[in-house]
Amino acid sequence: MMRATSAVADVTVFLLLVGAATTVILSGASAEHPPAANPAADQASMLAASTAHVSYNLTVPDTDDRLPPEHADRHRRTAHGTVAQLLGEAAMSNVTVDGTRISTAGTGFESAVRSTARDRLGSPGRKTSVRVRWEPYPGAPISSEYRVGDRPPADANVRAATVTVPSGMENASAAARSAAVSRGYDGVATVVARCVVDGLFPPDRTRYALRGDYPADVLMQARYERTAELTGTTVAPEHQSTSTMNRRLTAALARQLRVDMRSRFDSPVAAARAVRASEIRVTVRTWSP
Repeated sequence: MMRATSAVADVTVFLLLVGAATTVILSGASAEHPPAANPAADQASMLAASTAHVSYNLTVPDTDDRLPPEHADRHRRTAHGTVAQLLGEAAMSNVTVDGTRISTAGTGFESAVRSTARDRLGSPGRKTSVRVRWEPYPGAPISSEYRVGDRPPADANVRAATVTVPSGMENASAAARSAAVSRGYDGVATVVARCVVDGLFPPDRTRYALRGDYPADVLMQARYERTAELTGTTVAPEHQSTSTMNRRLTAALARQLRVDMRSRFDSPVAAARAVRASEIRVTVRTWSP
C-alpha cells in the first residue's frame, strides 16, 4: 500500500507525520548561511532536502477477533517524505513513559528508516551519527529518542548541526506561560498533558480508528490501554468515548508532570519557558575515526 505523507496518512502506526518545513541550526545560525567547513551542517541539510520511500510491516498484537482473510497483507505499508521527516516519525513511533514504550507497532518502520538514513549519511574519512529527540520539556517523563549510528567517542573532535521538524503537536508555549501565572505548576502540567494526549490521540482520527477495520482498531485499543497503564489510570476503548478517555489520560499524565516539574524547575514560569512539545530535534554529529 502506497501513501503520501499527511496528517492522516497512517493511523494504524500513529506516526505523527511532520510538516515540510525544516530549519538547520548551528550555534544559533540558520541553514541559509551554515559554516562552509562544517560537514555536520552539510549532512543535516541533506537530511532536510533528500526524500525517500520506506517500506515496512506493522507489528500487530496477537488477537483472535475480527481477523480478515487477508489480514497479513494489511500489515504492509510504505511511507514517503524527506529523510528528516522520516527520522522524526520514527522518533514519534518510539514514545516512552518513564523509559517504557507506549507501542511497538512501528518497530519495523523504525528499522527501515534507520537503514535508509545510514545509506544516505557519511562522507569519506568521517563517521556520522544521528540523535532524534522529542520531549515536551527537557527531562520530561514522557519522551522519545531514536538513534542512527554509533555515539562518537568521548575524545573525538565532533562537529554538530541540528534539524528541527514539527512533532505534529500544538505549540503549547503561550498557553503554558499563561497557565503558570494563573494556576502554577498544576496549570502548566495540565496544558502540556492535554497537548501531548491530544497529539498522540487526535480525537476524530482516534474515533475513526477504533471503529475501523483491522489492524487499526486493534492497534488503537492496545495503544490506549498501554498509555493508561503507564500513566496510572484505566480506560475502556470498547465502552468509553475518545473524549472521555483523553480526559482520563490527560488528568493522569498531568499528575506525573506536575510532580516532575516541581522537582526539576525553580518556578512554574521556568517550567513554562521550557515547554517545546511541538518540535523534534534531529542532531547530526560527525568526526574522524
